[in-house]
Amino acid sequence: MSIHLPLRALALAVALTLATAASAAAATTINVRVEGAANTLFDGAVETTHGSLTSTVGSGIGTHSCNSSGKSTPIATPTRALFLASQSAAGRSLSPLSLQWYESFTDFLVISIGGQRPSGKKYWELSVNWKVAESGGCGISLKPNDEVLWAISDGATPPLRLTAARSARKGQALRVRVTNGASGAAVAGATVAGVSSNSAGYATVVMSTGDQQILRATKKAATRSNTVKVALR
Repeated sequence: MSIHLPLRALALAVALTLATAASAAAATTINVRVEGAANTLFDGAVETTHGSLTSTVGSGIGTHSCNSSGKSTPIATPTRALFLASQSAAGRSLSPLSLQWYESFTDFLVISIGGQRPSGKKYWELSVNWKVAESGGCGISLKPNDEVLWAISDGATPPLRLTAARSARKGQALRVRVTNGASGAAVAGATVAGVSSNSAGYATVVMSTGDQQILRATKKAATRSNTVKVALR
C-alpha cells in the first residue's frame, strides 16, 4: 500500500478541522434593532463574533466571556451583537453602553444603552426573531439573518410588527398590516403613514411622491415596529 494514502487522509482531516474551527470563529451577520424611549437608536446589520465583554457596574466589574450557554464551541450572542453595534460608525447613539455581570447567572444584565436607563418596572427587554428571550443575552446562539430586538419594556409592552409589499404604484392604495410581533395577534389603532389600523390590523396608505417611502407603525404603550422600505414606481 502506498504511504501517500494515509498521509493524504491525514492532511484532509487536518484541513477539515481547521475549516470547522474557522467556521465557528467566523462572523455571523444578523440584524440588530434598539428601540429607546423616544426614538430608534439603531437598526441595521451587524457582523457578530464570539468574545468577551466588560462589566462596568456592580461587584463583577471586569471582563467576562459572553458565551454562557454551556456550549464548548464559541457562539455569536445578542449581547455581543449589541456591543459590536455600539462600536460601529452607525451605532454612536448606543454609547455609553453599561453592562453588569451576574456571577450567579454567568451572564450580563443590560443596564443602560445610549445613556437610557429604564426605571421603575421597566427594563431593556431582549427578543430574538420576535420571541422574548428566556435566558440572558450571552446564552443564546445566533444564526445568520436572525433578528435581535432590544427595547425598553415593562414585560407587557407589545412589539409592533409591520408587513407590507416592498413595491407599490404612486398614488395607488397599499394595504399594510400591523400585528403583535410576539403573538401574531392583530393590533388596532396603530398609526402607519398617518392612517390607523382597523380591528384586523389593516391600514390602507397612499404614497404619491419620491422613489421610496419608509413605513413604520407606532402606537402608545407599544414598541415601535420594524421599518419597511417601499419602492415607488
